[in-house]
Amino acid sequence: MRLDPVAVRETHISRVLLTRDRAFKFKKPVRLPFVDYGTLERRHAFCREEVRLNRRLAPGIYRGVHAVMPSADGVELAPENADGAVDYAVEMRRYDERCTLAHRLAEGAAGEAEVRAVGRRLAAFHAAADRPPEPERSVPALLAMVDENFATLRSLGADVDDAERLAQAVLAGRRAELVQRARTGLVRDGHGDLRAEHVVLERGIEIVDCVEFDPALRQIDVGLDLAFLVMDLLRHDARLAAALVGAYRAAGGDPGDDALVGFFAAQRALIRAKVALVRATQVEAADAPRRRADAAALLALAGRLGWGLRLGSAAVVCGPAASGKSTLAAALGERADATVLSSDAVRKELIGIAPTARAPGVAYEPAMNRRTYTALGARARDRVRAGERVVIDATFRHGADRSAFADAFADAAGLVW
Repeated sequence: MRLDPVAVRETHISRVLLTRDRAFKFKKPVRLPFVDYGTLERRHAFCREEVRLNRRLAPGIYRGVHAVMPSADGVELAPENADGAVDYAVEMRRYDERCTLAHRLAEGAAGEAEVRAVGRRLAAFHAAADRPPEPERSVPALLAMVDENFATLRSLGADVDDAERLAQAVLAGRRAELVQRARTGLVRDGHGDLRAEHVVLERGIEIVDCVEFDPALRQIDVGLDLAFLVMDLLRHDARLAAALVGAYRAAGGDPGDDALVGFFAAQRALIRAKVALVRATQVEAADAPRRRADAAALLALAGRLGWGLRLGSAAVVCGPAASGKSTLAAALGERADATVLSSDAVRKELIGIAPTARAPGVAYEPAMNRRTYTALGARARDRVRAGERVVIDATFRHGADRSAFADAFADAAGLVW
């Protein structure tokens, strides 16, 4: 079979030749800390494994494996078992890249309905996926993956000290929970690379390009598997990320609580940053800055998710007037991508004066204080219910004020005092 490619797609570990209606994927002979395609035998085995695994979520796309044979004009494709192969390739049906979730996100055309459908599909996939024979091994594998990722990022020049300290603290504090999740069936042989560009919405929901080269990256907690797509959605619209997780849970999936999903999403952002930095060393000089900029954006996202973990759904910054609490609240809000709610702003709004105006003494009388803190608590509650993160900036000096706020906020989870 001769190839007449019309386009080429390339990643850090593979090259794909596109024809009018087919795609042929070749594995690069690379040896990296996280993947080894260094021999012909390994590339052949991984081509076979790629087809087997991806037919679970995209049976209509993955067609089979071909041998790459020398020919008078260069190389050609032959049946997989042909003697004398110099390489191997996976044959796929070519899909319309405009029908990927990534493209729809970039165009602003992705809606909550289709994202919820993807969440339901993934919950069903995880429920049916095989359980690894030793699921508890997923926890040390996760620790090793996190360690490797930070080591590689650091070797590529990334400043990840803060993210690494947080990861170590979370993993130490929640290790028993992760082991229990593994024992109760929440570690499955999943996808391992659930990016928006791998979700194809052309003929229903098909999901391509799962990790075939290392089972430890695929046989993971279902929350960690889902979190790659959560992270991708967070880069575009937090509401879509919430819709995905909500639909996954409603369909019976258990990705863990919001803090665990956030931690997993942060690790996924760091993994993608690593990949972007690796690609920056492989591409032409003109394209390298774009790759490094993408890595910087992903590292920033991981940082915001990390600060979100530290703060929870809502955090209070309190203390005497003129003590610097507003400056601190603003800094925390920026780092955690949180909305800052200020008692001063709410008070001035309630009495009908400009945010920059000086409030009269009557604005600080007990009745007005209670009204202000009740409104502050209600606004914080409503934003938390809507899936937002908030930082509350107020003195909380009087017990009556604290009670008014707490009563209004009472049924919103996640308050950190």
